[in-house]
Amino acid sequence: MKRILLILISFAHFGCSSISKANQDLTDIQPCRQDVPRQKLRSEELQTIVKADQDDRENFNNKTQDELFEMLKRDITRRKRVGEIFGEGCFKDAKDFSAAALVYQHGDVPDHFFQAFIWAKRAVDLGDKSQKHLMALAIDRYLVNIGHKQLFASQASKSNVNDPNSCWCMQQIEKTFPEKLRIEGAGKSLTKAFDWLEELNQGKNCPNTECDVELSPSPKGTVPGFW
Repeated sequence: MKRILLILISFAHFGCSSISKANQDLTDIQPCRQDVPRQKLRSEELQTIVKADQDDRENFNNKTQDELFEMLKRDITRRKRVGEIFGEGCFKDAKDFSAAALVYQHGDVPDHFFQAFIWAKRAVDLGDKSQKHLMALAIDRYLVNIGHKQLFASQASKSNVNDPNSCWCMQQIEKTFPEKLRIEGAGKSLTKAFDWLEELNQGKNCPNTECDVELSPSPKGTVPGFW
């Protein structure tokens, strides 16, 4: 009987110890949004990251190939860190989501651009209406990179990016997309978009037209949660 009692006491002590450790573990993994000092630090870090992203792109057109290569390596590092902060659950305010969106807008695969759209949209939902423009850019970049027509006429390209005399053309546009939504999102009509294209080709004898690369239609339903 004594042996059984000792076993029960030992088990009870072990159980209490396990519960205590479990409670401590729960404290250690407290959601970032509830850990105010940590969330504040991560929010500040996101602003530092996005500033570095923007600073890296100053004087962009005059960068050498080596400088661009080094910038792309830093882009990867920045995206990784933003992903870690998101994984911690530390995004809270519109400025957190908009900073993350801009960093991922400079990604290199369609999923990066779609993620940028999601985060920019979240920033808009949280009150930062200025991020509608980034939503538009991210959607267009995503669509063009999966072989679909863009909605907002924000994406232009040229056949030889290293040739200053090469002509820019507008990536094909989905004409069924309402002009009202285009103006609301990108802040410009199709006419203004082609005025921008003409500016890109200023001083060159270039047609002010869409690219001849055939893209698939982007009818309503192509972009879940938006169009």
